[in-house]
Parts: sequence; C-alpha cells; structure tokens
Amino acid sequence: MKKLFAVGILGILLVATLAIGVGATFRDYRAQRSTHIAVVADDVELIDLSPGQPYAYIDDSGKLQIDFSVSNINYPWDGYVGLGLSPQSRYNFDHVFYVSNDLWENVTIVVRVTSPNPNIMSFYNEEGLMYEVGTANRPYNSDTASGDVCFYVDPGDEVGVGLELAPDTLGTHFSDITIEAYPAGEQPFVCGVV
Repeated sequence: MKKLFAVGILGILLVATLAIGVGATFRDYRAQRSTHIAVVADDVELIDLSPGQPYAYIDDSGKLQIDFSVSNINYPWDGYVGLGLSPQSRYNFDHVFYVSNDLWENVTIVVRVTSPNPNIMSFYNEEGLMYEVGTANRPYNSDTASGDVCFYVDPGDEVGVGLELAPDTLGTHFSDITIEAYPAGEQPFVCGVV
C-alpha cells in the first residue's frame, strides 16, 4: 500500500512539473507572421490574430484569410452581393483584423505590419494607435494610411488594423501581409517618438 501511495505521489509531482514547464514566460523571442498564419502550440505563439470584419476569416488550416471575392466563406456580406472590388477605386475597411497580446505576461510588444505593394494596400487605425515606421506620423484614416506601420500592444489588449485598398486593374490579386512582433524596446526599427 505504501509503494502504491508513493508511486501515486510521484506521478502527481511529474504532472505538476510538466504543467509548470508548459506555462513558462518568454523573455526574448522574435516571430514573423503573414496573413497566412499556421496554428502553432501555445508555447511558441507570440500574438493572436482574429477577424474583425466578414471579409476576414480563419480557414480550416488555421490561417487568417482576407478575401473580398465571392470565394469568401462569409459571402454574401449582410445581404451585399458584390463580386469584389472595382478597379481605380479606393476602399477603406476599419478593423479588418485584430492583433492581441494575450500570451505575454507583463510584456508590451511592438507589432510591425507591412504590405508588399503599399500603393494598392496600406494600413491605419482610426483611434490613432499606429505609427508609420520610423516617423511620428499616425495613420488614422485613408489619407494617412501607410504600407509600413507599427504599434504597441500591452498585455491583455488588442489593436484593430484597418485596410485601405486601391486595386489598379481588373482580375484576381494575391498578396501576403507581413506581421512581426517584438518585445518593446527590442524591435530593430523606430516605432513612434521616444
């Protein structure tokens, strides 16, 4: 009976040790992400991306998709039955997706979002929570949107990313958005005025 009790206690201690090891706090970890996000284990994830508009969704493979075509799983959008975006037009969509910092305890992170073609796709936050990288400019609407933005996210908070789209030609256009996250103060670029 004593042996069985001792083995049971050892098993409980082993489970407790594994649980404590999985919940470790990260001190220094860099990640690059794009709108095509792979689902990873909680212990290697830095930020959380979630849809904010019906144009954005998480697909079956766990990737964030931003799709303005009839191929979108949410199509039609609230009764709107368009076939996509018109060429030579500008569109602004507030809070298309959110970036949250639910995984870092007591660490503010700096997030950088870049577009491969800023003339067609750029970013803003109507609350003025973003900066154009390397400047004090705050892209808060379509006139100030930028293809290279950054923002700070405190633990437990989230920031909505708005898109300005200006398709120049007819046809289907594919693009990856790059999203990088760093612990505040360790980013290799200037984000806002220090």
